[in-house]
Amino acid sequence: MSVLALENVSKRYRRGHRELVGLRNVSLEIENGEVVCVSGGRGSGRTTLLRIVAGTERPDEGRVRFAGVELRNASDALRRQIAFCNLRFLPAHGRDACEHVAMPLHAVNVSHDQAGLLAHRALERVGAADLAFTPPHEWIPSEAVRVALARAIVREPRLLIFDEPTNGVDLLERDPLLTLIQGIAHESGIATLLTAGDTASMTGADRVLRLTDGELLGQVAPAAAEVVELRRPASESSR
Repeated sequence: MSVLALENVSKRYRRGHRELVGLRNVSLEIENGEVVCVSGGRGSGRTTLLRIVAGTERPDEGRVRFAGVELRNASDALRRQIAFCNLRFLPAHGRDACEHVAMPLHAVNVSHDQAGLLAHRALERVGAADLAFTPPHEWIPSEAVRVALARAIVREPRLLIFDEPTNGVDLLERDPLLTLIQGIAHESGIATLLTAGDTASMTGADRVLRLTDGELLGQVAPAAAEVVELRRPASESSR
């Protein structure tokens, strides 16, 4: 069973007398530990797709299933297993990286000491332990991405959503970040959905799809593993 499954999802918006199509009959499946990148320009439907997957918008048609449950019927506990990685660090949420990463844990009543410990571990995991006690205004873009990633994975989600993770990041630092995201997904089994506006931001994806005018193009379902018949060496089969 796929962690995430979109079945014939469509979304439309009204703008005055005009009807705009956000998504058009989109189907998509993502498995545990799989990294899927959806590319597309402005107005392609990327933002709409992420909002629907995150559960902040409902489709007009079709169904969204997360862990086998229709997202609109999912409990709050199940919804918390979806992590939307964003690069906003509001002053009210913390003074430094450690406090920002710990913030989602405080929301589910984890103790202050335990939240701090888990936040430090998450920062170490993304290679940002040295940023623990630094404020957001001191981070360069690639460091902000690492802290945002730590904040998203600190509660061990089943699905990670990341809108253009390398936007604004120096070209030489993009590949290490994308490799980090892929490594975490594969190691922890977190299904990961990324978006990208250019081909330089697709490194490390297991599948790359494209959204054009709300239509999703490419291999939307994970490829079945190829079965190879194993044969014994002739010397063994003759015994």
